[in-house]
Amino acid sequence: MAEIKENNDMSKAKIGSNKTQENATVKAQAKSGTKVTKNTFFQKALRQILAAILFLVIGAGLIYFLVYQPASKDLATQKEEAARLQNIESQYNALQTDYNTLNTKHEVAVTLVNIYQIQNNINIARIALMDGNDTRLSIALGYVEKDIETLDIGEFPEKIDLTSRVNTVKGYLPDQPQNALQELESLFDDLLLLANNLEITD
Repeated sequence: MAEIKENNDMSKAKIGSNKTQENATVKAQAKSGTKVTKNTFFQKALRQILAAILFLVIGAGLIYFLVYQPASKDLATQKEEAARLQNIESQYNALQTDYNTLNTKHEVAVTLVNIYQIQNNINIARIALMDGNDTRLSIALGYVEKDIETLDIGEFPEKIDLTSRVNTVKGYLPDQPQNALQELESLFDDLLLLANNLEITD
Protein backbone atom coordinates (compact mmCIF):
# COMPACT_ATOMS: atom_id res chain seq x y z
CA MET A 1 0.00 0.00 0.00
CA ALA A 2 2.73 2.27 0.87
CA GLU A 3 4.30 1.47 -2.45
CA ILE A 4 1.14 2.32 -4.33
CA LYS A 5 0.97 5.60 -2.48
CA GLU A 6 4.48 6.34 -3.44
CA ASN A 7 3.77 5.48 -7.05
CA ASN A 8 0.70 7.68 -6.97
CA ASP A 9 2.70 10.48 -5.45
CA MET A 10 5.36 10.04 -8.05
CA SER A 11 2.79 9.97 -10.84
CA LYS A 12 1.22 13.04 -9.45
CA ALA A 13 4.61 14.69 -9.24
CA LYS A 14 5.31 13.60 -12.81
CA ILE A 15 1.94 14.81 -13.94
CA GLY A 16 2.49 18.03 -12.04
CA SER A 17 5.89 18.48 -13.55
CA ASN A 18 4.49 17.56 -16.99
CA LYS A 19 1.77 20.10 -16.56
CA THR A 20 4.33 22.66 -15.52
CA GLN A 21 6.43 21.79 -18.52
CA GLU A 22 3.40 21.96 -20.81
CA ASN A 23 2.40 25.29 -19.32
CA ALA A 24 5.94 26.57 -19.80
CA THR A 25 5.94 25.22 -23.38
CA VAL A 26 2.55 26.79 -24.13
CA LYS A 27 3.69 30.05 -22.61
CA ALA A 28 6.92 29.93 -24.59
CA GLN A 29 5.02 29.12 -27.74
CA ALA A 30 2.58 31.90 -27.03
CA LYS A 31 5.42 34.30 -26.43
CA SER A 32 7.38 33.16 -29.45
CA GLY A 33 4.16 33.25 -31.51
CA THR A 34 3.71 36.90 -30.59
CA LYS A 35 7.31 37.60 -31.50
CA VAL A 36 6.93 35.77 -34.77
CA THR A 37 3.85 37.88 -35.57
CA LYS A 38 5.71 41.09 -34.73
CA ASN A 39 8.73 40.04 -36.77
CA THR A 40 6.56 39.21 -39.78
CA PHE A 41 4.83 42.60 -39.61
CA PHE A 42 8.15 44.46 -39.49
CA GLN A 43 9.57 42.23 -42.19
CA LYS A 44 6.57 42.91 -44.42
CA ALA A 45 6.84 46.65 -43.79
CA LEU A 46 10.57 46.54 -44.50
CA ARG A 47 9.99 44.55 -47.66
CA GLN A 48 7.37 47.06 -48.82
CA ILE A 49 9.68 50.00 -48.08
CA LEU A 50 12.54 48.30 -49.93
CA ALA A 51 10.24 47.51 -52.86
CA ALA A 52 9.07 51.14 -52.94
CA ILE A 53 12.68 52.36 -52.90
CA LEU A 54 13.57 49.87 -55.63
CA PHE A 55 10.66 51.03 -57.81
CA LEU A 56 11.60 54.62 -57.10
CA VAL A 57 15.19 53.96 -58.22
CA ILE A 58 13.97 52.10 -61.32
CA GLY A 59 11.56 54.95 -62.13
CA ALA A 60 14.30 57.54 -61.67
CA GLY A 61 16.59 55.49 -63.92
CA LEU A 62 13.90 55.21 -66.58
CA ILE A 63 13.22 58.94 -66.41
CA TYR A 64 16.95 59.65 -66.65
CA PHE A 65 17.58 57.35 -69.61
CA LEU A 66 14.28 57.79 -71.47
CA VAL A 67 13.54 61.46 -70.82
CA TYR A 68 16.49 63.41 -69.45
CA GLN A 69 19.29 62.11 -71.68
CA PRO A 70 17.38 62.55 -74.98
CA ALA A 71 16.20 65.97 -73.82
CA SER A 72 19.75 67.01 -72.91
CA LYS A 73 20.98 65.76 -76.30
CA ASP A 74 18.21 67.71 -78.01
CA LEU A 75 19.11 70.79 -75.97
CA ALA A 76 22.77 70.49 -76.93
CA THR A 77 21.80 70.06 -80.59
CA GLN A 78 19.51 73.09 -80.41
CA LYS A 79 22.26 75.16 -78.79
CA GLU A 80 24.66 74.19 -81.58
CA GLU A 81 22.01 75.04 -84.17
CA ALA A 82 21.33 78.40 -82.48
CA ALA A 83 25.06 79.19 -82.48
CA ARG A 84 25.28 78.20 -86.15
CA LEU A 85 22.28 80.36 -87.00
CA GLN A 86 23.73 83.31 -85.08
CA ASN A 87 26.95 82.91 -87.04
CA ILE A 88 24.97 82.82 -90.29
CA GLU A 89 22.97 85.87 -89.20
CA SER A 90 26.13 87.85 -88.41
CA GLN A 91 27.59 86.84 -91.78
CA TYR A 92 24.34 87.84 -93.47
CA ASN A 93 24.38 91.23 -91.72
CA ALA A 94 27.98 91.78 -92.79
CA LEU A 95 27.09 90.81 -96.36
CA GLN A 96 24.04 93.08 -96.25
CA THR A 97 26.23 95.99 -95.12
CA ASP A 98 28.72 95.22 -97.88
CA TYR A 99 25.89 94.97 -100.41
CA ASN A 100 24.45 98.32 -99.32
CA THR A 101 27.88 99.93 -99.58
CA LEU A 102 28.48 98.43 -103.02
CA ASN A 103 24.97 99.37 -104.14
CA THR A 104 25.56 102.98 -103.07
CA LYS A 105 28.91 103.01 -104.88
CA HIS A 106 27.24 101.54 -107.96
CA GLU A 107 24.53 104.21 -107.94
CA VAL A 108 27.19 106.94 -107.58
CA ALA A 109 29.19 105.39 -110.44
CA VAL A 110 26.10 105.29 -112.70
CA THR A 111 25.33 108.93 -111.86
CA LEU A 112 28.93 109.91 -112.58
CA VAL A 113 28.80 108.14 -115.95
CA ASN A 114 25.60 110.02 -116.78
CA ILE A 115 27.19 113.33 -115.71
CA TYR A 116 30.26 112.68 -117.88
CA GLN A 117 27.99 111.83 -120.80
CA ILE A 118 26.10 115.12 -120.36
CA GLN A 119 29.42 116.98 -120.19
CA ASN A 120 30.49 115.27 -123.40
CA ASN A 121 27.29 116.44 -125.13
CA ILE A 122 27.84 119.96 -123.75
CA ASN A 123 31.31 119.98 -125.32
CA ILE A 124 29.79 118.82 -128.63
CA ALA A 125 27.24 121.66 -128.37
CA ARG A 126 30.00 124.20 -127.63
CA ILE A 127 32.00 123.06 -130.66
CA ALA A 128 28.88 123.14 -132.84
CA LEU A 129 28.06 126.66 -131.57
CA MET A 130 31.56 127.91 -132.32
CA ASP A 131 31.44 126.27 -135.76
CA GLY A 132 27.96 127.67 -136.47
CA ASN A 133 26.53 124.17 -137.03
CA ASP A 134 22.92 124.70 -135.86
CA THR A 135 21.78 121.14 -136.59
CA ARG A 136 24.54 119.57 -134.58
CA LEU A 137 23.99 122.14 -131.81
CA SER A 138 20.27 121.35 -131.68
CA ILE A 139 20.90 117.59 -131.51
CA ALA A 140 23.55 118.00 -128.79
CA LEU A 141 21.29 120.27 -126.70
CA GLY A 142 18.44 117.75 -127.14
CA TYR A 143 20.67 114.99 -125.69
CA VAL A 144 21.79 117.29 -122.86
CA GLU A 145 18.19 118.16 -121.97
CA LYS A 146 17.03 114.53 -122.12
CA ASP A 147 19.96 113.26 -120.01
CA ILE A 148 19.44 116.01 -117.40
CA GLU A 149 15.77 114.98 -116.99
CA THR A 150 16.77 111.38 -116.24
CA LEU A 151 19.74 112.32 -114.04
CA ASP A 152 19.27 111.25 -110.42
CA ILE A 153 21.34 113.55 -108.25
CA GLY A 154 19.40 112.87 -105.06
CA GLU A 155 19.66 115.59 -102.46
CA PHE A 156 22.46 117.62 -103.95
CA PRO A 157 23.48 120.25 -101.37
CA GLU A 158 23.44 123.26 -103.65
CA LYS A 159 20.26 122.24 -105.53
CA ILE A 160 21.57 123.14 -108.96
CA ASP A 161 18.74 123.67 -111.43
CA LEU A 162 20.37 122.22 -114.53
CA THR A 163 17.20 122.37 -116.64
CA SER A 164 16.92 126.15 -116.22
CA ARG A 165 20.51 126.47 -117.46
CA VAL A 166 19.62 124.56 -120.65
CA ASN A 167 16.55 126.76 -121.13
CA THR A 168 18.73 129.87 -120.70
CA VAL A 169 21.11 128.53 -123.38
CA LYS A 170 18.18 128.00 -125.73
CA GLY A 171 16.90 131.49 -124.94
CA TYR A 172 20.21 133.07 -126.08
CA LEU A 173 20.12 131.23 -129.41
CA PRO A 174 20.41 132.11 -132.20
CA ASP A 175 20.94 135.85 -131.53
CA GLN A 176 23.43 135.79 -128.64
CA PRO A 177 25.83 132.90 -129.29
CA GLN A 178 28.49 134.33 -126.96
CA ASN A 179 26.09 134.39 -123.98
CA ALA A 180 24.91 130.88 -124.92
CA LEU A 181 28.54 129.70 -124.96
CA GLN A 182 29.16 131.19 -121.50
CA GLU A 183 25.99 129.56 -120.21
CA LEU A 184 27.13 126.19 -121.63
CA GLU A 185 30.45 126.64 -119.82
CA SER A 186 28.60 127.43 -116.58
CA LEU A 187 26.45 124.31 -117.09
CA PHE A 188 29.62 122.26 -117.63
CA ASP A 189 31.15 123.69 -114.43
CA ASP A 190 27.97 122.94 -112.45
CA LEU A 191 28.12 119.33 -113.61
CA LEU A 192 31.80 119.16 -112.74
CA LEU A 193 31.05 120.45 -109.24
CA LEU A 194 28.25 117.91 -108.91
CA ALA A 195 30.57 115.07 -109.97
CA ASN A 196 33.23 116.21 -107.49
CA ASN A 197 30.70 116.35 -104.66
CA LEU A 198 29.42 112.88 -105.49
CA GLU A 199 32.95 111.53 -105.40
CA ILE A 200 33.61 113.28 -102.04
CA THR A 201 30.44 111.91 -100.41
CA ASP A 202 31.32 108.43 -101.64
